[in-house]
Amino acid sequence: MLKRESFIVIIGLFSLHACTFFSDQTIADKVVVSAFGKDLLLDSLCSRIPNELSLEDSSLLSERIIEGWVRENVLLAQAEKNIDEFSSEFEASIRSYRNALLVTQFEREFIASRVDTQVQEEEIEKFHSDYPELFQLREHVLRAVFIEINTEEELLDSARVWLTKADSSSVPKLEQWSIERGAHFALDVDYWWFLSDLLETVPMQVYRIEDQLRDRRLIEFTDGESRYLLRILEHRLKDLPSPISIARKRIVDLIIQERRRNILDDLRDDLVSDAWANGEIIRDSILN
Repeated sequence: MLKRESFIVIIGLFSLHACTFFSDQTIADKVVVSAFGKDLLLDSLCSRIPNELSLEDSSLLSERIIEGWVRENVLLAQAEKNIDEFSSEFEASIRSYRNALLVTQFEREFIASRVDTQVQEEEIEKFHSDYPELFQLREHVLRAVFIEINTEEELLDSARVWLTKADSSSVPKLEQWSIERGAHFALDVDYWWFLSDLLETVPMQVYRIEDQLRDRRLIEFTDGESRYLLRILEHRLKDLPSPISIARKRIVDLIIQERRRNILDDLRDDLVSDAWANGEIIRDSILN
């Protein structure tokens, strides 16, 4: 075992140096290792080793590639000895697998070259409106803004006013105020929080959660050395359709998937129709 592993290491190191020593034309014909009449060529090995790797990492990768190639060909040779590859059942399996690979690759490339991945806002809104059942919330969500500041800070009147307003005029002022005092804050008025995520950041006591979510007044409380000022701007209860902003990515994915399906369906129908029209399909009338 040690001799075999040492031999592979030597081959790997030699091959690694050869990648840089020989010219591209020269390495094309160099054989790194042979097994059962098959060759692993040096240019194939070199192409699989990134240039940015260190000498040590490149050596390890080279060893793994060679070892993997040897194992694969040993197992393949053994399989060829023990399996009748010319049996009708085995040939049918290979043919079916090959056909599936060819068709899948053809369809993938055909769709990729034709599908429009740009989705307009009107399409997103219509999809969200047409299929609300697809976007039911699994938990409460809310738009909220808050600041967390040390309890030693006493000059909070302006912050309270700005947070209560939470508009395009007051939010920039509150953000600047928070930065100057080293406060932690989240002031994106358009961002929807999942309630569980917000509670991980803002340790608000929960008692009658639906009533609390409906309260638009400024909420203020302390926890340890931190004071929290929180304002809930809007909420949506679980089991209701989610806001578009939360569902947007999924909606875009679903719309593009539908476009892919339509392209694929049209492709299959067109190819079959053309084949019939060109006389490439002949059906026996025995079943008619």
